Parts: sequence; structure tokens; C-alpha cells
Amino acid sequence: MDPSTSRSAARLAVPVLLALLVSGCADRTATSTAASTTAASTTTAAPTTTTVSPLNEKELAWLHGLSSVRAKIEESFQAGGSVRITRAILMESSNKLAAWSRQLRRLGSPSERLQPAYTLVRKAIQTYDKGARCYATAARAVSPSGAVVAGTQAARIADKAMECGGAAEGDGTNLLFKANTKGNELAAKYG
Repeated sequence: MDPSTSRSAARLAVPVLLALLVSGCADRTATSTAASTTAASTTTAAPTTTTVSPLNEKELAWLHGLSSVRAKIEESFQAGGSVRITRAILMESSNKLAAWSRQLRRLGSPSERLQPAYTLVRKAIQTYDKGARCYATAARAVSPSGAVVAGTQAARIADKAMECGGAAEGDGTNLLFKANTKGNELAAKYG
């Protein structure tokens, strides 16, 4: 038998088998156990309404604290300008990010309703901590004046660490702004 004839036979066999299966089961009726058990006990429950309580004083204080920290961080960005990178400046940047983490940690964990915002705050804290470590690493790699010899391992470490610190500073702040926005959304939702 040639290959095209055997493929044609296979293509014909599949629909025939499906037709036989369907016709063989067509005269039988299926009984649903779900339908038979629910028919025996049909009771209707009255619709319930739940009222959501407004945010309490502690929740409002947490949201206010979050907004305050965000505002302080925003002010520190506006105060910045171009400066010569020295070991002292890198340590100052490290300390600044560590301070932001501490301020956010002091807020503590809010109620269950504010957890979506707190999840973002925790991520911001982790990111700021990472940035603080990166800036500290960069400070150890440079001379007090901020100089490094180009092409050396110290220069590569300093460059990579400064890039890491800057990225963490920006990413952490973006997370903090998202947390603040989520907090405002939750405040609007719960009143």
C-alpha cells in the first residue's frame, strides 16, 4: 500500500470512531449527582450586606507617616546638585539610604487592610538597604578624594558599586512613591 493511501485511511478512521462513540452513548441519559442532591434541599439565603468600617486612627497615622517619609525623601532629591564624588560623599549617600530605611521601619507593620501598601514599603526598605551597602562598597574602593586609577580592580568595583547605589536609590524611591499611591487608594476606598 502506498503512503498516501494509508494516510487517507487513517484520516477516515478517526471521524468514524468518533461517530460510533457519540452514537453509542446517545441513547443513555446522564444523571447528575450534583443536581439530585441540591434538588432535595433548596433553601435560599437572604443576601447579606457588609459594611466596611472606615480607617481607624492607627491606620490613618501609618498612612500619614508614610507620606511624611516620602516627602522628606523627595526634598532631599530636590536639594541635590552636582557634586564631586569623594569618599565622604559616598558614605553620606550610604548613610542617607540607611536612614530612609530606618524611618520606614519605624512605621511598623500596619493593619491587614493596608498590607498592599506595606508590601511595597518592605521592598523599598530592602532596596534602600542594598543601595546603602553599594555606596559603602564604593567608598571603600576610592581614595579620600574620590580618585581611583582607571582600569584597576578598585576602579571597576567603585564604578559597579556607584551604579548599584544610584539604581537602588531610584528604584527604592519609585517603590516608595507606589506605596504612597497605594496608601492613598486604600484611604479613598475605606474612607
